[in-house]
Amino acid sequence: MAKKRVVSWERKRKRLGYFFIAPFIVGAIFFILIPLGTSLLYSLSEMTIKSDGTGYQLTLVGLKNYYKLLAVDPNYRQVLLEAVGNMLLNVPIAVIFSFFIASILNQKFHGRGLVRGIFFLPVLLSSGIYLRLASVDQMTAMMQQGGAASSADAGSVSTAFVNMLTALNFDTSLISFLVSAVDRISTIVAMSAIPIIIFLAAFQSISPSIFEASYIEGATGWEVFWKISFPMVSSQILVCVVYTIIDSFTSSSNVMINLVHQTSFTSFDFGLGSAMVWIYMVIIFAIVGLVFAILNKHIFYYD
Repeated sequence: MAKKRVVSWERKRKRLGYFFIAPFIVGAIFFILIPLGTSLLYSLSEMTIKSDGTGYQLTLVGLKNYYKLLAVDPNYRQVLLEAVGNMLLNVPIAVIFSFFIASILNQKFHGRGLVRGIFFLPVLLSSGIYLRLASVDQMTAMMQQGGAASSADAGSVSTAFVNMLTALNFDTSLISFLVSAVDRISTIVAMSAIPIIIFLAAFQSISPSIFEASYIEGATGWEVFWKISFPMVSSQILVCVVYTIIDSFTSSSNVMINLVHQTSFTSFDFGLGSAMVWIYMVIIFAIVGLVFAILNKHIFYYD
């Protein structure tokens, strides 16, 4: 009689781990790696639709699409710079706003749960179902007409705001930044929902005994915030910055996303659209890597 093979507990755990990650591996292969390879092939090719309607034909053209975008087409470079500029303006405002809103929501006050829910509403309202309903809603159309009718009043308010800042001898660049920030309030609030939750979880993970010890030693609330709370959530600042950068670059309202969609699915130039995406993706990874390298040097990791 053959001796029964005994499988160690460590090997069983490894097999169980492979079983649980198998769906992710299969999904990554079929929904990430294969589409990425196809997109790269499209970016190096020129696609033509067959006249008989039986499909399409790919002709390898090398780096022609990339050369056209970077050296010939001025529109793509302009849109790319606009997307990066919007990111550089939106991300610092959204992260700072999220940080201080989370620090306020971490305090104990009546109606705290309701206020937290209100700040998370932009995530629900920005869902695809809501946007689809809003696009066909007659009330939305009426509101848009009303907004167009009152655009002159809004312009006068903006002008008065700029004149007030100018009268106070604010620097011109600072005035432009403040006006641009005010114009982006709705975008900033929508981008801040997830970072607020991340920061709030980070604040709540700090042990209360640390604060108690600091207050016993005579530390003020200001000192506790900047010397304890801020350093101990600094790792989440890096997470929120990276998340907000990617969210800004991949937002449906991003000018680059709209240009790629128009080029690929309206003009049916999938080769040029794929090249746009690959250039865009390389720039995103470069920016995220640079930001990570800079911020990671100033992160405090609590062991």
